[in-house]
Amino acid sequence: MKLIGIAAIAMALIIQSCNDGEISPDTEIKKESLTVYSDSVQVDTTSIEIINEVEVIPCDWDTYLINEGLVNIREKDSSILVELKYSTEDNFMKKDVYGCLENCYLQPDVADRLILCQQKLQSIDSNLTLLLYDGLRPRLVQQYMWDLLDMPLHEKTKFVSNPTKGSLHNFAAAVDITLYDKTTLQPLDMGTPYDYIGVLAWPTKEPSLLKDSLLSQAQVDNRILLRKVMKEGKFFNIQTEWWHFNACYRDKAKELYHIIEGDTSLLKI
Repeated sequence: MKLIGIAAIAMALIIQSCNDGEISPDTEIKKESLTVYSDSVQVDTTSIEIINEVEVIPCDWDTYLINEGLVNIREKDSSILVELKYSTEDNFMKKDVYGCLENCYLQPDVADRLILCQQKLQSIDSNLTLLLYDGLRPRLVQQYMWDLLDMPLHEKTKFVSNPTKGSLHNFAAAVDITLYDKTTLQPLDMGTPYDYIGVLAWPTKEPSLLKDSLLSQAQVDNRILLRKVMKEGKFFNIQTEWWHFNACYRDKAKELYHIIEGDTSLLKI
């Protein structure tokens, strides 16, 4: 998997973290094709590949999304890390739906609010940084993911929002996010992997999960810290996913923004 934006971390720490081999300037990081995946991913925190100052091959998705008025969060604040889960095969479908899209795009005002969250986090603990797993998801991609799921409708919605309604990810007004420790070079332990489907991921169930020793105090505290810093930018999370935060409600998104549909020529299946 890919972790983008680690320039602020000392090279010694980068070398320490690359258990699978050294990163060289000619490391190939781009893919020719766009495959698929979904909203459920199991995180393997022992195999994060750290990319530092490698050549970035131009991607048509970037051009398309910039023309849609979106911004690359890393160009606004390079201290925020990005590891788009849907641009890897580290997900429950074991497919890549984003292809060459490896940058996280958001509405400009949403990006500005996220930077406030990063600043809040760094004021609390300078060893921590935000790590984005997803931001904008074109509706074309979401439709493809939806169509691949061969299961009843009520089961599909546990994995992917119905694209006919348009999720806040389609508006570039939602993020999937966690906290990353620059000292250990690992995301903080939140009790479940990203996109875990089940009660253990529900923020609303944390008191009972803690009482029953299904979550530790440290895991709950990490989630509380994430929510605290995200509130700085007026983000709010949903009841069933500790990692998902909305910038607004769907009705407001329809007033302020438009759904990013995507271009079929960019979906190379």
